[in-house]
Amino acid sequence: MRDLNLMEVNAVSGAGLWESITSSILLASAGGAAGAIIGGMHGGDGGGIIGIGAIGQLVGMLGAGAIGTVAGAVAGAIMGWNDSASVNSLTNQFFTNVFNGTFQDNAAGRLI
Repeated sequence: MRDLNLMEVNAVSGAGLWESITSSILLASAGGAAGAIIGGMHGGDGGGIIGIGAIGQLVGMLGAGAIGTVAGAVAGAIMGWNDSASVNSLTNQFFTNVFNGTFQDNAAGRLI
């Protein structure tokens, strides 16, 4: 039996599974946070019940956070299978922008 080279080791069954799982978890947290931020910001734009948008903001934050979590988990699993470094870079960039105050809501064209 011969030794496998690095390309062959990466191509065998199960290779990349751990990177896919960790990337899925990492991007799910970023997607959930982004969804909650944008959903909470725009959830009450319609005015809500009796002119109070707090209920709409809460539903928007929870709904968009859940959708962002699922979408981030799927995207992280797919991207992380081959290139987990790009998932780490995207997540790091997202959280850096949030904490610096430069995260932009592209739908509204303004900084959050």
